[in-house]
Amino acid sequence: SIESTFHQIQIDSSLSNSIVVEKASQRFTDIIPQLYEEIKNNGDLLSILTDVFTYDNYIFTHSFNVTLYSLAIGMELGLPQKEIETLGLGAIMHDVGKMKVPTDILLKPGKLTANEFELVKKHPEDGFQLLKEVHTISLLVAHCAYQHHERINGSGYPRGIKGNEIHRFGKIIAVADVFDAVTSNRVYRRAMLPHDGLEILFAGSGTLFDEEMVNAFRKAVAIYPVGITVELSDGRKGIVSKQNNGKSDRPIIKILEEQGNNVSPYELDLMKELSVVITGCDTTFPK
Repeated sequence: SIESTFHQIQIDSSLSNSIVVEKASQRFTDIIPQLYEEIKNNGDLLSILTDVFTYDNYIFTHSFNVTLYSLAIGMELGLPQKEIETLGLGAIMHDVGKMKVPTDILLKPGKLTANEFELVKKHPEDGFQLLKEVHTISLLVAHCAYQHHERINGSGYPRGIKGNEIHRFGKIIAVADVFDAVTSNRVYRRAMLPHDGLEILFAGSGTLFDEEMVNAFRKAVAIYPVGITVELSDGRKGIVSKQNNGKSDRPIIKILEEQGNNVSPYELDLMKELSVVITGCDTTFPK
């Protein structure tokens, strides 16, 4: 649904963009409760994400991942289901304005010029203008697109609003958006390791990002999902087999390989082996 909607906006000039989005929003409105139920009935959000975690599809996968992260934060905060569904719809549509940015700029491998960056920075407003014309979805959904690049200290864009001027949903999606952006492979840089992405959120907590949202993300999201392949600092390789509650950057690993040789599988708890760290995972291995 995400993919077909964004493609239609990009290529079909015969249809009004708001009509395309209106049709899509009806599909998305059906999808969000399904995702909500799936996550609610599944102890670990990231088990759903395992299959999509390593994809590198610029906007489509990003929108889906940000939706799942945002739903997880909303659930951790104890928001009512109706609010969570609105949040999910806002998250799934948060980057729709990027369809107005020329593809050669979006996918440019090198550093953007000042003019190119100004074009990219217009996407929250473009998304807001597009979504607010869709009368079947809440104006709050449009504000999710508008506010996801705003920052608590006023250093964000497009309006430079700060603190409580930013809606709670904008604060949630900002955290989800940054984490997924830095831990995904892009044409202009390799993916960061998930725990490095988490450090970016911690470093900006209280200044760039709302502290409550960062803490909710840390509790709700297993940044190394069960089933993901990891490489350790001592050369061992394996897959994540279990989570350590509250310490998603230190999971339990089922070791399958040592120094390039297969071994009988055994478990290594990174909470107990503090000198060993994850140095690579599915998202960072060369394709």
